[in-house]
Amino acid sequence: MAIHNTSYQHWDGVHLGIWRRRGVVAGSSLTACLRNKWMVNLIVVCWSTALAAAGILFLVGQLLVADSIVVQWVSNFNPELQQFVKLLTTWLEQHPQISVRTTQNVAFYFYAMFLLRFSIFALGMAMPLLITRDLASNAIVVYSAKAINRGDYVLGKFCAAFGLLTMTWLGPVCAAWLVGNLLAPDWGFFWHSRAALGHLLLFGFIALTSLSVLALGISACSVKEKSTVAIWMMWWVLGGVVTPIATHTQPWLRHVSFNYNLQQIALSIFGPGTDLKVAQDTIPLLSTMMSNVHPETMEALNAPTIWGAVVAMILMLGGAAYVIWQRVKPE
Repeated sequence: MAIHNTSYQHWDGVHLGIWRRRGVVAGSSLTACLRNKWMVNLIVVCWSTALAAAGILFLVGQLLVADSIVVQWVSNFNPELQQFVKLLTTWLEQHPQISVRTTQNVAFYFYAMFLLRFSIFALGMAMPLLITRDLASNAIVVYSAKAINRGDYVLGKFCAAFGLLTMTWLGPVCAAWLVGNLLAPDWGFFWHSRAALGHLLLFGFIALTSLSVLALGISACSVKEKSTVAIWMMWWVLGGVVTPIATHTQPWLRHVSFNYNLQQIALSIFGPGTDLKVAQDTIPLLSTMMSNVHPETMEALNAPTIWGAVVAMILMLGGAAYVIWQRVKPE
């Protein structure tokens, strides 16, 4: 008599599906990232900047309240700044559909680019936890034994990188927009600033998707954790060093920096140069105050090298996808 029952038994449990298995891949990587206290501290810093950005929007909105503490504080400024603030207040009151849109669009462009640095650094910290350690420990063989193919594994890791960027960039910028407009003196600020939110979401999708793929490509380059972190950080830092030099020598070299390419895409989406021109035309004193701005700076805001940035990013993403597909496979 057989010790074990070898007859077929129908499975009566809950069928979880392939997305549950992909979620396990993403969740395990993201959880490993959050075990690092420095990563948690970095996320806290990112959300703290969101509170600061919301506070700035609150101060701008208080200019519309005649007896607010902000208006009283402005009275202590020098005459030139007082005149500028009065003109800004008049502009906000008379043309909210233009002034609120322009002010928030410019503000969120600079805030988005500022916060992106923290997200890039966070990816550098998380680099070994994406693919590098799995390559070193042959964990991909184990994943393959669990009915997860190469595409499912890569998609799970992509979701982990995208989720980390959501916690360090997308979440804070959206929270800053929401809280800043909730604290505004007029609910119409939500409607007037809808363009800024749309630009944030569009740029966020492009930037976060691109950075996630590039991070996976670098993470798959080596089985040594320090090597992948060093490659990512060096690419980022050297790109920032090369960009200003290449501007006056070989402009095409600027597109070696993924950060520069993302900045050009952001300039094309937000269009801060156009908004600043509108503000200058409406507030003549602003033109005087911005007369000391270097002409190259204004030219860069008004004429982003969008097509070069798009082509360069496509080539980078194609290279990263090739590396991932070649390296991520059972031996």
